Amino acid sequence: MNNRLLPKKVELADSIKILGSPKLIELDSEIRCLVWNIYKARRTNWRTDFSELCADRDLVLLQEAVTNAPTDNVFDLCERYEWVMAGSHQHPVSSVITGVKTGCTARAEHREVYRSNFSEPLVKTQKLLLETHYALANSNNTLMVLNMHAINFVSVMKYVDQLEQLSIAMAAHKGPVILAGDFNTWNPRRLGHFKRVADRAGLSEASMARRSKIQHLHQHLDHVFYRGLSLRSVESLQHITSSDHAPITATFFVD
Repeated sequence: MNNRLLPKKVELADSIKILGSPKLIELDSEIRCLVWNIYKARRTNWRTDFSELCADRDLVLLQEAVTNAPTDNVFDLCERYEWVMAGSHQHPVSSVITGVKTGCTARAEHREVYRSNFSEPLVKTQKLLLETHYALANSNNTLMVLNMHAINFVSVMKYVDQLEQLSIAMAAHKGPVILAGDFNTWNPRRLGHFKRVADRAGLSEASMARRSKIQHLHQHLDHVFYRGLSLRSVESLQHITSSDHAPITATFFVD
Protein backbone atom coordinates (compact mmCIF):
# COMPACT_ATOMS: atom_id res chain seq x y z
CA MET A 1 0.00 0.00 0.00
CA ASN A 2 1.23 3.50 -0.88
CA ASN A 3 2.35 5.17 2.36
CA ARG A 4 0.91 8.48 1.17
CA LEU A 5 -2.55 6.93 1.37
CA LEU A 6 -2.13 5.66 4.94
CA PRO A 7 -3.34 7.58 8.01
CA LYS A 8 -0.66 9.76 9.53
CA LYS A 9 0.35 9.02 13.10
CA VAL A 10 -0.38 11.83 15.57
CA GLU A 11 2.71 12.40 17.68
CA LEU A 12 2.11 11.59 21.34
CA ALA A 13 3.25 15.04 22.49
CA ASP A 14 0.57 16.62 20.29
CA SER A 15 -2.14 14.03 20.85
CA ILE A 16 -4.18 15.77 23.59
CA LYS A 17 -6.41 18.72 22.76
CA ILE A 18 -8.67 20.54 25.26
CA LEU A 19 -12.00 21.99 24.06
CA GLY A 20 -14.93 23.72 25.74
CA SER A 21 -15.21 25.81 28.91
CA PRO A 22 -17.16 24.22 31.79
CA LYS A 23 -17.97 26.22 34.90
CA LEU A 24 -17.67 23.42 37.50
CA ILE A 25 -14.54 22.25 39.29
CA GLU A 26 -15.99 19.08 40.84
CA LEU A 27 -18.64 16.43 40.30
CA ASP A 28 -21.59 15.83 42.62
CA SER A 29 -22.37 12.45 44.14
CA GLU A 30 -24.67 11.53 41.22
CA ILE A 31 -22.75 10.93 37.99
CA ARG A 32 -24.75 10.41 34.80
CA CYS A 33 -22.71 8.93 31.97
CA LEU A 34 -22.93 8.41 28.22
CA VAL A 35 -20.64 5.93 26.43
CA TRP A 36 -20.70 5.83 22.64
CA ASN A 37 -18.59 4.87 19.64
CA ILE A 38 -19.86 7.61 17.32
CA TYR A 39 -18.62 6.17 13.98
CA LYS A 40 -16.67 9.40 13.30
CA ALA A 41 -19.97 11.36 13.36
CA ARG A 42 -20.56 10.36 9.75
CA ARG A 43 -24.32 9.84 9.74
CA THR A 44 -26.59 12.76 8.99
CA ASN A 45 -28.74 12.61 12.14
CA TRP A 46 -25.76 12.24 14.50
CA ARG A 47 -25.67 15.86 15.64
CA THR A 48 -29.33 15.86 16.73
CA ASP A 49 -29.02 12.54 18.58
CA PHE A 50 -25.83 13.63 20.27
CA SER A 51 -27.32 16.88 21.51
CA GLU A 52 -30.32 15.07 22.99
CA LEU A 53 -28.24 12.32 24.58
CA CYS A 54 -25.86 14.79 26.24
CA ALA A 55 -28.57 17.08 27.59
CA ASP A 56 -28.54 15.59 31.11
CA ARG A 57 -25.16 13.83 31.21
CA ASP A 58 -22.28 14.76 33.53
CA LEU A 59 -19.70 12.55 31.84
CA VAL A 60 -19.40 11.51 28.17
CA LEU A 61 -16.95 8.93 26.79
CA LEU A 62 -16.66 8.80 23.00
CA GLN A 63 -14.74 6.47 20.73
CA GLU A 64 -14.06 7.07 17.04
CA ALA A 65 -14.28 10.74 17.95
CA VAL A 66 -12.91 13.30 15.51
CA THR A 67 -11.38 16.77 15.39
CA ASN A 68 -10.40 18.98 12.43
CA ALA A 69 -13.85 17.92 11.27
CA PRO A 70 -17.19 19.55 10.38
CA THR A 71 -18.51 18.76 13.88
CA ASP A 72 -15.78 20.75 15.66
CA ASN A 73 -18.11 23.59 16.68
CA VAL A 74 -20.19 21.15 18.75
CA PHE A 75 -17.17 20.85 21.05
CA ASP A 76 -15.18 24.09 20.59
CA LEU A 77 -18.10 26.31 21.57
CA CYS A 78 -19.36 24.08 24.38
CA GLU A 79 -19.96 25.82 27.72
CA ARG A 80 -21.26 22.74 29.54
CA TYR A 81 -18.30 20.38 29.13
CA GLU A 82 -14.56 20.29 29.01
CA TRP A 83 -13.65 17.91 26.19
CA VAL A 84 -10.32 16.08 26.32
CA MET A 85 -9.52 14.70 22.87
CA ALA A 86 -6.71 12.20 22.41
CA GLY A 87 -5.80 11.75 18.75
CA SER A 88 -4.34 8.59 17.30
CA HIS A 89 -4.15 9.17 13.55
CA GLN A 90 -4.90 11.76 10.87
CA HIS A 91 -6.52 11.19 7.49
CA PRO A 92 -3.92 11.89 4.76
CA VAL A 93 -6.37 13.87 2.59
CA SER A 94 -9.03 15.46 4.84
CA SER A 95 -6.66 15.98 7.84
CA VAL A 96 -9.44 14.75 10.18
CA ILE A 97 -7.92 13.37 13.40
CA THR A 98 -9.55 10.30 14.95
CA GLY A 99 -9.26 9.08 18.54
CA VAL A 100 -11.11 9.05 21.85
CA LYS A 101 -12.75 12.00 23.59
CA THR A 102 -13.94 12.44 27.17
CA GLY A 103 -16.30 15.23 28.15
CA CYS A 104 -17.15 16.29 31.70
CA THR A 105 -19.05 19.12 33.35
CA ALA A 106 -16.00 19.59 35.60
CA ARG A 107 -12.46 20.31 34.51
CA ALA A 108 -10.01 17.41 34.58
CA GLU A 109 -7.29 17.60 37.23
CA HIS A 110 -5.08 15.13 35.38
CA ARG A 111 -4.91 13.81 31.81
CA GLU A 112 -2.80 11.04 30.31
CA VAL A 113 -2.95 9.04 27.11
CA TYR A 114 -1.64 5.52 26.44
CA ARG A 115 -1.09 4.30 22.90
CA SER A 116 -1.16 0.59 22.04
CA ASN A 117 2.29 -0.85 21.39
CA PHE A 118 0.97 -2.70 18.35
CA SER A 119 -0.85 -1.38 15.29
CA GLU A 120 -3.84 -2.47 13.29
CA PRO A 121 -2.72 -4.34 10.16
CA LEU A 122 -2.63 -2.58 6.77
CA VAL A 123 -3.58 0.90 8.01
CA LYS A 124 -0.93 0.77 10.79
CA THR A 125 -3.01 2.78 13.29
CA GLN A 126 -2.62 2.41 17.04
CA LYS A 127 -5.49 2.47 19.55
CA LEU A 128 -5.81 4.59 22.66
CA LEU A 129 -6.57 4.61 26.37
CA LEU A 130 -7.38 8.07 27.75
CA GLU A 131 -7.10 8.62 31.51
CA THR A 132 -8.70 11.66 33.17
CA HIS A 133 -9.27 12.50 36.85
CA TYR A 134 -12.02 14.68 38.36
CA ALA A 135 -12.53 16.18 41.79
CA LEU A 136 -15.56 14.93 43.75
CA ALA A 137 -17.71 16.98 46.11
CA ASN A 138 -17.21 16.10 49.79
CA SER A 139 -14.39 13.68 49.02
CA ASN A 140 -10.61 13.68 49.12
CA ASN A 141 -10.55 11.12 46.32
CA THR A 142 -10.72 11.82 42.62
CA LEU A 143 -12.77 9.90 40.09
CA MET A 144 -10.55 8.12 37.57
CA VAL A 145 -12.17 7.83 34.14
CA LEU A 146 -10.64 5.43 31.63
CA ASN A 147 -11.91 5.78 28.07
CA MET A 148 -10.65 2.95 25.86
CA HIS A 149 -10.87 1.94 22.23
CA ALA A 150 -9.15 -1.43 22.13
CA ILE A 151 -7.08 -2.76 19.27
CA ASN A 152 -9.05 -4.91 16.90
CA PHE A 153 -7.63 -7.06 14.09
CA VAL A 154 -4.59 -8.48 15.90
CA SER A 155 -3.63 -11.61 17.79
CA VAL A 156 -4.85 -12.20 21.34
CA MET A 157 -1.28 -11.66 22.59
CA LYS A 158 -1.21 -8.15 21.09
CA TYR A 159 -4.69 -7.46 22.45
CA VAL A 160 -3.64 -8.51 25.97
CA ASP A 161 -0.58 -6.27 25.68
CA GLN A 162 -2.86 -3.22 25.40
CA LEU A 163 -4.98 -4.43 28.31
CA GLU A 164 -1.90 -4.31 30.52
CA GLN A 165 -1.97 -0.52 30.11
CA LEU A 166 -5.20 -0.60 32.11
CA SER A 167 -3.45 -2.37 34.96
CA ILE A 168 -0.63 0.19 34.87
CA ALA A 169 -3.06 3.12 34.91
CA MET A 170 -5.09 1.78 37.84
CA ALA A 171 -2.21 0.45 39.94
CA ALA A 172 -1.78 3.45 42.25
CA HIS A 173 -5.33 4.82 42.24
CA LYS A 174 -7.34 4.08 45.39
CA GLY A 175 -10.51 6.02 44.60
CA PRO A 176 -13.52 5.32 42.38
CA VAL A 177 -13.06 4.29 38.76
CA ILE A 178 -15.22 4.27 35.63
CA LEU A 179 -13.76 2.24 32.77
CA ALA A 180 -15.80 2.24 29.57
CA GLY A 181 -15.56 2.20 25.80
CA ASP A 182 -15.34 0.00 22.76
CA PHE A 183 -13.28 -2.97 23.91
CA ASN A 184 -13.61 -4.95 20.66
CA THR A 185 -14.54 -8.08 22.59
CA TRP A 186 -15.81 -9.87 19.50
CA ASN A 187 -15.02 -13.35 20.79
CA PRO A 188 -15.26 -15.01 24.23
CA ARG A 189 -11.48 -15.28 24.55
CA ARG A 190 -10.99 -11.54 24.25
CA LEU A 191 -13.81 -10.86 26.68
CA GLY A 192 -12.35 -13.36 29.13
CA HIS A 193 -8.98 -11.59 29.13
CA PHE A 194 -10.68 -8.23 29.62
CA LYS A 195 -12.73 -9.47 32.56
CA ARG A 196 -9.64 -10.92 34.23
CA VAL A 197 -7.95 -7.50 34.12
CA ALA A 198 -11.11 -5.90 35.54
CA ASP A 199 -11.39 -8.53 38.28
CA ARG A 200 -7.77 -7.98 39.37
CA ALA A 201 -8.52 -4.26 39.72
CA GLY A 202 -11.71 -4.88 41.72
CA LEU A 203 -14.04 -3.60 38.99
CA SER A 204 -17.60 -4.78 38.38
CA GLU A 205 -19.38 -4.77 35.03
CA ALA A 206 -22.57 -2.78 34.53
CA SER A 207 -24.64 -5.54 32.94
CA MET A 208 -27.55 -4.61 30.70
CA ALA A 209 -30.14 -6.21 28.45
CA ARG A 210 -29.33 -5.77 24.75
CA ARG A 211 -29.41 -7.47 21.40
CA SER A 212 -26.25 -8.57 19.63
CA LYS A 213 -25.45 -7.54 16.04
CA ILE A 214 -24.31 -9.78 13.22
CA GLN A 215 -21.68 -7.20 12.19
CA HIS A 216 -20.19 -7.54 15.69
CA LEU A 217 -20.11 -11.34 15.33
CA HIS A 218 -23.08 -11.55 17.72
CA GLN A 219 -20.86 -10.32 20.56
CA HIS A 220 -21.04 -7.09 22.59
CA LEU A 221 -18.10 -4.74 21.97
CA ASP A 222 -19.03 -1.84 24.25
CA HIS A 223 -18.90 -2.18 28.03
CA VAL A 224 -18.95 -0.21 31.29
CA PHE A 225 -16.98 -1.27 34.37
CA TYR A 226 -16.79 0.55 37.72
CA ARG A 227 -15.37 0.53 41.26
CA GLY A 228 -16.12 2.56 44.39
CA LEU A 229 -19.52 3.60 43.05
CA SER A 230 -23.11 2.37 43.27
CA LEU A 231 -24.77 1.61 39.95
CA ARG A 232 -28.31 2.97 39.83
CA SER A 233 -29.16 2.32 36.17
CA VAL A 234 -27.64 1.26 32.85
CA GLU A 235 -29.24 1.00 29.42
CA SER A 236 -28.25 0.28 25.84
CA LEU A 237 -30.18 2.68 23.58
CA GLN A 238 -30.63 0.43 20.60
CA HIS A 239 -33.21 2.68 18.94
CA ILE A 240 -30.43 5.20 18.18
CA THR A 241 -29.12 4.51 14.66
CA SER A 242 -26.78 7.45 13.99
CA SER A 243 -23.80 5.15 14.63
CA ASP A 244 -23.06 1.48 14.06
CA HIS A 245 -22.79 1.19 17.88
CA ALA A 246 -25.67 1.74 20.30
CA PRO A 247 -25.01 4.41 22.93
CA ILE A 248 -24.99 3.34 26.59
CA THR A 249 -26.27 5.47 29.47
CA ALA A 250 -25.41 4.72 33.09
CA THR A 251 -26.00 6.52 36.39
CA PHE A 252 -23.72 6.09 39.40
CA PHE A 253 -23.62 7.42 42.95
CA VAL A 254 -20.36 7.94 44.82
CA ASP A 255 -20.22 5.54 47.80
